Amino acid sequence: MKKAHYGSINGPMVEPKEFFDKATPEHRKRGIFPYCDSCREVVHLYGVHTPNPNTTPRFDHADIAPDADPLDDCILANRNQRYRGLEPDGWDDSRGAVMRKRFFEDDNLAQAYAFCLNLCRHGNLPKVKFLSMLNRADRKRVWAYVDIPLWSIPYVLLTLENFTDKKKGYEFHFSFIKPVGSNIAALWQNPEECKIVKLFSSNSKVVETSDNPYPVSEKAILDKAGDTSWIRPGFLQ
Repeated sequence: MKKAHYGSINGPMVEPKEFFDKATPEHRKRGIFPYCDSCREVVHLYGVHTPNPNTTPRFDHADIAPDADPLDDCILANRNQRYRGLEPDGWDDSRGAVMRKRFFEDDNLAQAYAFCLNLCRHGNLPKVKFLSMLNRADRKRVWAYVDIPLWSIPYVLLTLENFTDKKKGYEFHFSFIKPVGSNIAALWQNPEECKIVKLFSSNSKVVETSDNPYPVSEKAILDKAGDTSWIRPGFLQ
């Protein structure tokens, strides 16, 4: 990770050498730590003043617990292939609070559920799994991704879980096809160049269906969600 917050989760963003120069080699004894911009946990300084010229200074996350779900890992930790290229341009928590409130309005929530259900296929997205996706979105502050539009949130939700085809017995997950080197903002900045793809979890090969890969756009959300009148208000309660 190239930058972290200096001294607290609200501290200024600094690069590794800048942190080291300002906090000094005694920063741990002084109680001064760098914090991740995403998970807001303390991260570790690495590679500053190393004799190895090939080492790039960076901030590293603490090792993930052996029993932790890899999908709960921080999106900036850069050790889960599923999350590479999905980091946002940043976070806007004030806007995020508004976006989350709008997302959970009955019509928007129903549309998101219907869209995810239809891409997973009926029977493959139990309510408990959808709730898990929402809880993980809370922990990853998806609503606060800078400039994220409401319509793109269900696409992101689908990348946050693993699924099982109940009829055929295989495991699957979703990923994005998007411009090389782009981050998650490509979904709303260049949607015409992006698709969401359903993959076999065992080998990451594309699941062959008529709608896979599926387009990324607000219209595509509406088309796939279809009629949501069958979803009663408060259905997640």
